Amino acid sequence: MESVMVNGTIYQLNLVRFGLLGFLVAAGLSFAGCPQPIPRVPIPNSDASPPTMVWQTYNMQTRENGEITKDGQSLDVPANEQYVVTLAVEDLNSGVKHVTLSGNVQYVCQQGSQVENKKFILETQETKGVPDDKDTVPIRAALVYTVEFGKMGCKEFWIFGGGKLILSGKAYNFVGGAEAKTLFINLKK
Repeated sequence: MESVMVNGTIYQLNLVRFGLLGFLVAAGLSFAGCPQPIPRVPIPNSDASPPTMVWQTYNMQTRENGEITKDGQSLDVPANEQYVVTLAVEDLNSGVKHVTLSGNVQYVCQQGSQVENKKFILETQETKGVPDDKDTVPIRAALVYTVEFGKMGCKEFWIFGGGKLILSGKAYNFVGGAEAKTLFINLKK
């Protein structure tokens, strides 16, 4: 990981983790057009329905999009491909109050007959909707995770041997409704 010193403070650059391609995607999305404001709704007194959640997938190489709506589904990701997985949450009636995305990964690295097992807990991401001065709240939120393990995580001259990534999303609306979904990602060799 590279670092830069500014006024005596060291800042870590994550560009190495995502590579030039990840940087170009982020830059391209930021210049793709003016961001649209997220619609807002007043907080109701009650709402029996939880927020809706969907896993949106995007293959950076093939440019294929996908949606996974069922809890516990699986997605196969070849080691030489990069996927962007978005946890998209919406609640048209009660707004989206809080969303978290967490998970863990386990994979192997191989060199000849030697094998190293790796396990990591992913840093939890979160976003929170906040009422504005009119007491309205956002109806959508999203969190993103980039899946790219074939090119990183193993020592030099070692080969990525496959593994599993588990992503867990939780969402809450402003009247106590909650939803949780898990996505299993098979990291192919």
